Amino acid sequence: MLSRKKVAFTTRDLFKQPLTAAEIRALAARAPDGVRGLLSTRTAQYKALGLDKKNPGDEVLIALMVKEPRLLRRPLTLAGHRLIVGFDGPALEALR
Repeated sequence: MLSRKKVAFTTRDLFKQPLTAAEIRALAARAPDGVRGLLSTRTAQYKALGLDKKNPGDEVLIALMVKEPRLLRRPLTLAGHRLIVGFDGPALEALR
């Protein structure tokens, strides 16, 4: 979608080059729901860790996301100071 709109972008394979805890904190500061807004609740890892039944704090979630990038909701699109979490067609279409 971004290529079609001729929006310049870079990609990062989060499995080969995972985000650091500091990077996740910085993204969470831009996410409307903070750290929980970055969490992918539909993954097998989320359920296997029992996160659907627990209420861990933000630092615990960040440590888990560093260790298991599948817990991060993807794609993460950072455009200037704006963060788009997940595939949000209208928000991505609005990028220029």
